[in-house]
Amino acid sequence: MTATMMDMEIRFADLLYPNQLMEGDLIKVDGEFFTIKNINEGEEGCNVAIIDEYEEVIDTFFFDDEKIELYVYVE
Repeated sequence: MTATMMDMEIRFADLLYPNQLMEGDLIKVDGEFFTIKNINEGEEGCNVAIIDEYEEVIDTFFFDDEKIELYVYVE
């Protein structure tokens, strides 16, 4: 994470379905923040590659009816 981003505040923006997410979005899963690397839609949901604070890529799955917390950086 860049120094500029570390100085910015993170705020809750919205609850979104998986098909509304975009690459680069900041989401919260199980109390931790992740950046979306890529999304692949399937029949029952989306396979999502997320990046943690250590730049590790984690593959996860969200069902179509699941809501995900979207966050944004603000100054």
